[in-house]
Formats: sequence, structure tokens, C-alpha cells
Amino acid sequence: MRYADSARIVNEARNHANERDRIEAMVRENVIAQLENIKTHPSVRLALGEGRLALHGWVYDIESGGIEALNGATNTFVSLAEHTDVRAYPIQLPVAV
Repeated sequence: MRYADSARIVNEARNHANERDRIEAMVRENVIAQLENIKTHPSVRLALGEGRLALHGWVYDIESGGIEALNGATNTFVSLAEHTDVRAYPIQLPVAV
């Protein structure tokens, strides 16, 4: 759970307009922290290095049914419906030759 702790520390260092914003920001920080964690697993690291794997970080909004995806290029969450090719890592997949 140390990755969740890092998300909590980052989130607590920021200002939030209200409690809902604080919670939503915490969810997103946790997604980012978990992606960093999974990248340290040997098989994931190997597959990423070989260009065989892309990581996606999504947040599902149960109220609206919408999904936001982490855009690794901007480090922001965007609508998956509007940005279907977005990924967290790598930002761009290698081109096959």
C-alpha cells in the first residue's frame, strides 16, 4: 500500500475546492501511483521495453457512466469516448518495420 501512500501525500499537498474534488483527485493520483508500481514488475518492464505492452489508467465515474483515461503525454485524464487511442505508457507505441 506504499503506492497508495504516495498518492495520498501528493493529493494532500494540493488545494481542493471541496471534499468531492479532493476525493476525485485522490482516485486519479492512485491510478498514477499504481501504474508506476506495475511498471516495476519484471515481466511488465520487459514487455514495455520490447514494445509489446501499453499501459492504460482509467477512472470510471459510476454516476455518469463515463470513463476518463490517463494521457501519458500530458499527465491529465481525458474522456476515453473522445480520445480512444490515448494511453498512459508508453506515450506512443513503436512502429513495426
